Amino acid sequence: MGSASPPEAAPPGRRSAEVTRQRLLQAAREAFGKLGFVHTRVDDIVEHAGVSHGTFYRYFQDKKDILVGLTQDVARTLYGTAVSPPVEVAGGLRGVVRERLGAFVRAYSRDWDVVRTWRQAEGVYPEVEEVRSRVRQSIIDAIADLLMQDGARELLAPGVNPRMAASAFVVMAEGFADEWLTADRAIGEEDLDQLCDLWVRGTYGDSALR
Repeated sequence: MGSASPPEAAPPGRRSAEVTRQRLLQAAREAFGKLGFVHTRVDDIVEHAGVSHGTFYRYFQDKKDILVGLTQDVARTLYGTAVSPPVEVAGGLRGVVRERLGAFVRAYSRDWDVVRTWRQAEGVYPEVEEVRSRVRQSIIDAIADLLMQDGARELLAPGVNPRMAASAFVVMAEGFADEWLTADRAIGEEDLDQLCDLWVRGTYGDSALR
């Protein structure tokens, strides 16, 4: 078999455009986090980014548009942690679930500033929640596929619906992180252990915890 040709590098102009776009997204993230979505102006974003208004409008229409772009990027990374290939872990199924749950909650904590901005904006701009929901649903679908494979191997507890269990995983992890972070509570390893065991017991049965 012949080896595949290496992918062509992006033209310098395209690389420069992506650098500028990411610079604007990071500036928007900082401005939203500092001022809140409602009080942030395009002026604040360009000041944080150190670019002109003209540069901003080459990439985004307004602050809602840049928040949608930020939501797409962060949501893919955040929810994607729930299905990323686990590193070498001990503990069988329970160990894999614990690793993915921990990764998701750590990512949620890291991106908490963006999550709070979503909360502020979604009542005014439903497009923001639509983007987040679409990415979340794609991750639920991916988890459900993994659970269906486990079901085919007769690993799931009797009567478990893979799609329902997948939805429960995401809603449980997201709701837990929301409540703890909103209350400014530290998320401990014991908290994650208990959350993991609740889901594993309901999805795989007690035997998966032994």
